[in-house]
Parts: sequence; structure tokens; C-alpha cells
Amino acid sequence: MKKTIKNLTLSAIVAFAAGTVNAGDWQPSELQQRLPGPAKLPMPVADTSGAVNTDIQFIADRLAILNHISAYSYVADEQRWEDWYALFSDDMVFETTVPCFGTVKAKGKKLFKAFFDARYRGPGAEKNTTMRRHFQGNYHVVSQTKDKAEVRSYMMITAATPDGAFKPITSGTYNATLEKRDGRWTITRWYIEVDAPVSSSPVPEEPIEGFTFIPDDRPECKKKS
Repeated sequence: MKKTIKNLTLSAIVAFAAGTVNAGDWQPSELQQRLPGPAKLPMPVADTSGAVNTDIQFIADRLAILNHISAYSYVADEQRWEDWYALFSDDMVFETTVPCFGTVKAKGKKLFKAFFDARYRGPGAEKNTTMRRHFQGNYHVVSQTKDKAEVRSYMMITAATPDGAFKPITSGTYNATLEKRDGRWTITRWYIEVDAPVSSSPVPEEPIEGFTFIPDDRPECKKKS
């Protein structure tokens, strides 16, 4: 991912590789279907069973899962990038849908890391003095077995700038699939559903195997650019 562009163009379109994520029986709700922007990707549906599991190993795993997910925000906001990347498996799938940006899918930590390095560790990053916070809340473990779990949480991103300004940037959801490997939990799929437009990320100028991008090129998005 050495070649990047700052503004989205049709030359950046890469055919979307369908079938990478097993959607199961998931279908977008009526609300999700009529929201403007990129189509929502598969996400866990809330468990409303009220089931209780008193097994001590299950409870210990639950705490480890939630701790692992919440660590995402702390290490990212402190820019402890190698600790952040360590939260994910080497064979992870990263996905995001962002209004007026588009849909991104990266297969494998190498491409995921390249995408975020370009966004957060580019030229001038060492001079950054804006404090961003990635808030999480409404944690919901949709499913959990001895070696796999699906978790959702709400997301709110804010920014505090050196001039004293403070503003919300966007909201959305984090959607995670985790697996327990060699006695520890790791994230194997991370889908960020973003509610409002944010600054565009650089994307590959030429097609790269495992990286896909579909721009959100609605007319109303062009008016905002």
C-alpha cells in the first residue's frame, strides 16, 4: 500500500469480493436499509434470550472478552500502535462503512496495519496535539462458546484541540468476532459501522489482493467535498 491518494476517485475502485464474511441469517433491518450511505455489512443481532450461564470458565472468558475489546480504545487513543495491532489475529478481516467515504475491506493484519498506518502515522503525525477519544458503551455479547464470541458496542469519537475546542466527530458501532487461541482471546473480524462522514483515509491507487474499496459517490457527498 505504498501508493495512496488523499481524495477518492473512480481509479481507486476495487471490485468488492463477496462472500468473505459469513453473513449467516443476518438481514439489515428496515431502518438500516433506508439509511443513506454504504450498505451495512453483516453484524450480530442482539440476543434477547436473558439466558444465564453460571459456569466459572464461561464467566472468566466473558470478562477477558470484554477487557480485550475495551483495550482497543485506550491503546489507540494513546497511540500505542503496536499494542493496538496485537489485539488482532494475523488472519483477521477488517471492514468499515463510512458515509461519503465508502466501504473498505482488508483481509489480514498486514493490510489492516498498512491502512491505519497511512491514516494515523503519516507525515506530520509526530506533531499531533489533538486528543481523540474512542468511547465505547452498551457492550453486548451476542454469542459465546468456549472458543468463539461475537460482541457489539456503541462508538462515540470526540476531539479536543489545543485551542480549547471540543467536538463530537461521529458515532457508530464496533462489531467484533473473537476466537480463543492458545489460551487467549484475539479479534478475527472487526467491522466499524460509522454513522456520519469523517475525514477520508488514503486508499491504494492500484488494486491490491485482499484489499477492496467501494467509494460512496452519491451527489450529496460531492457537494460536501
